[in-house]
Amino acid sequence: MDVNGKHVVISGASGGLGRVLCRQLIEKGARVTALDLNRDELAELTRAIPSDRFQSHRLDVTDVRQCREILEAAVTECGDADLLINNAGITHFSSVLETDLSIIDQVMAVNFSGSVNCSKLLLPGLIRRRGMIVAVSSVAGFTPLHGRCAYAASKHAMIGFFATLRAEVAEQGVRVMIVCPSFVATQQGNLKGAGLYEGTARPGQASQTIGKSMTPEEAASIMIRAIERESRFLPLGRVARVSWWVSRLFPTLLERIMIRQTRREVESH
Repeated sequence: MDVNGKHVVISGASGGLGRVLCRQLIEKGARVTALDLNRDELAELTRAIPSDRFQSHRLDVTDVRQCREILEAAVTECGDADLLINNAGITHFSSVLETDLSIIDQVMAVNFSGSVNCSKLLLPGLIRRRGMIVAVSSVAGFTPLHGRCAYAASKHAMIGFFATLRAEVAEQGVRVMIVCPSFVATQQGNLKGAGLYEGTARPGQASQTIGKSMTPEEAASIMIRAIERESRFLPLGRVARVSWWVSRLFPTLLERIMIRQTRREVESH
């Protein structure tokens, strides 16, 4: 895929990774529609990208009625989407025992259902354009993270859904890429008051990680190159690549490593 001139829709656009994706795609000549729930951060992003190929809309991806209204407006403005990047996501830092059911529901709604909503509503146009869908899952989509039960569940669900979607739409020319980043330092160390929902936080805030965290700029550049190659699966970062193979060959070992390291985050707060 050559993104030059293509209409790209990005959810979670005002977060650390999302805003860098917006900027790099604009630099490559794409027309970008940025979606995010955070009104102030979205306004800041709009001011930071003064381009007539950039537009933004405040959107709660969990609200189907709002998704339909906003995505229809985006298509009216810029035409059918050529590329959808499902990047909206939240996390939490609490064990299963200490996590309210409402938090589990909220994380699943944003991470999984939000991605499904955007993909389902834009799919007819993506089929017409023979476009591409990117689902930003996580290393937590194939391995456990202590204190992230809802986050891991949502990312596992994304892999199952989008792998199935890929099989269903392949003959219609739509490509689906699943991205599993390891640790991207978008808001590292900023654990309190960062989530728009009570008890949640923005991904990229963990300080206890496996290996060296990637910068958003590094992660976005690798993702865009994989989009241009129309890759099917991208374990993003060295930790993700190693974890993927270890999870296949030595799953118990990987589980011990991931739990031992990531539990420190929860126990320190």
